Amino acid sequence: MKLDAIKTLLNDHNFRLTQERETVLTAFMNADRMLTPAQLHALVKGQQTKVGLTTVYRLLEVLTKVRLATPFLIDGEIFYTFCSEQHHHHFVCLNCHRVKDIYECPAALPANPNFGSIEYHRLDLYGHCPSCDDHEKEGALC
Repeated sequence: MKLDAIKTLLNDHNFRLTQERETVLTAFMNADRMLTPAQLHALVKGQQTKVGLTTVYRLLEVLTKVRLATPFLIDGEIFYTFCSEQHHHHFVCLNCHRVKDIYECPAALPANPNFGSIEYHRLDLYGHCPSCDDHEKEGALC
């Protein structure tokens, strides 16, 4: 999803994308792995940008609300990854925290469930990516 479309979506949800928020959003979109809010904050601060941690949390909250960010609870910490608007699932590497989007939908859902109507579903797979598996076999860290 392009930045202009994200700006429009956020504006539709009464969330103004300030220059600081846009800097955080761009860093988040370009991250190659999931990040905690503190990690994202440190990444942005490393770009010599003055952004508060509250700004990071607020942006992640609204991105989650509009389904452009997905939170993951790993070892008691919440990590976030940027998501496209297209329906997909995730494979999460528990070692290096890279996230692979899975666009095939492996979930077999009932056509007419007797427990209620389904709005959406989420399926996340957790394990180790091939790179981490190779490093583990060699006894090195990824």
